[in-house]
Amino acid sequence: MIPRHKRTTWALALALAALAGLAGCRTVREEVQPLRETTLTVARSGGDVTLSWIGVRGTYYSVMYTDARGAKAQWKLLPDAINVRGLATGEPIVVMDRVSAAQPRYYRLVQGAQPLAP
Repeated sequence: MIPRHKRTTWALALALAALAGLAGCRTVREEVQPLRETTLTVARSGGDVTLSWIGVRGTYYSVMYTDARGAKAQWKLLPDAINVRGLATGEPIVVMDRVSAAQPRYYRLVQGAQPLAP
């Protein structure tokens, strides 16, 4: 027979182990899928840049740009292309940018069901 003080210690250890299991960390995996695959087309003529894509009704689009490539690139919102709303599915959306002809510029398109809060 187990002495009473050892039974209490054993019961307390089991209770703490159960509590630790309930309060422990869990890994939750959530996969985020794009609303729709969208291709951003960029055409440049001198300093005039035309960006276009096919919109989806009710989707909000914002164009971001950077002047440098790499992991430390600072992406900024293109002022004239923030929260552009798709009015009809299948219709092209076109925005313009102006940049020095000798300066490289890189773009990305962000899309969402809700407008961005810049």
